[in-house]
Amino acid sequence: MVEVAVNGAVTVVNAIAGWRGAALSIDFEVRARAEPCETVRVKPNDPLIRRAALLALEEVGGEGAKVEVDSEIPIGWGLKSSSAVANATALAVLSLHGKGDLMRALGISVKAARLTGVTITGALDDATASMLGGFVMTDNSRDEILMRLPVAERDVLILLPGHLKSRPTSSVDADGLRSYSRLANSIFSMLPRRIWEAMTLNGLLYSSLLGYDPVPALEAIRLGALGAGLSGTGPAVAAVCDSCDEVEEAWSSLGKVIRRRITNRRAMILSEDLR
Repeated sequence: MVEVAVNGAVTVVNAIAGWRGAALSIDFEVRARAEPCETVRVKPNDPLIRRAALLALEEVGGEGAKVEVDSEIPIGWGLKSSSAVANATALAVLSLHGKGDLMRALGISVKAARLTGVTITGALDDATASMLGGFVMTDNSRDEILMRLPVAERDVLILLPGHLKSRPTSSVDADGLRSYSRLANSIFSMLPRRIWEAMTLNGLLYSSLLGYDPVPALEAIRLGALGAGLSGTGPAVAAVCDSCDEVEEAWSSLGKVIRRRITNRRAMILSEDLR
């Protein structure tokens, strides 16, 4: 039996409009356990987990695996739950065959997300942050990781607005958003020098385009957050702070508030028993 752990992530620059994206790893944890099996059995019985397991088995020439995934990440809020789950599944199955390479698992994860239709861009930015930790920049149109940098491990507040419901990324009008590619790419060009300003401007852009209220993010900035904005296609809002207490108090009446931290830790193989 093999057990692995990967991270969650939040958006710095969304890749939908301009195909280039940036994300920041946070210490949400997703664990996957894999053990030998004659067939492919996954829990939960999710198409993305099954696809990632099948692709990983194809990669190593395996026939079956039993995979169980546990995730701390709220699903459908823009917090990269799909990328993290696919990462964990791929890494666990590869590790079961003694081939637990992070980059190999990352490629399988992105392919699985595309084949199951849970992503518009391929989510390379999200999956890379989840797998490698720290701050990452990618060109999703070329499947290219442009940069990965360690950053100070500050607190991150996440607001799940109480009056809104989760939404799948696949429901978003990607073609409509791509009309704003020049503006999105201008924000991306601020990176990596001005990460927090880019995060805030990206949040304002996508909140406007997707119909979300930008006030919670702006209030976080007023109260001292370094950067704040919509994560993914929402509706979660993330704020990075040196001290988050005032922001947390201000957000407490707006919905569920979760406190996490930036992490530079890479995905880990926690246990490996190949007998």
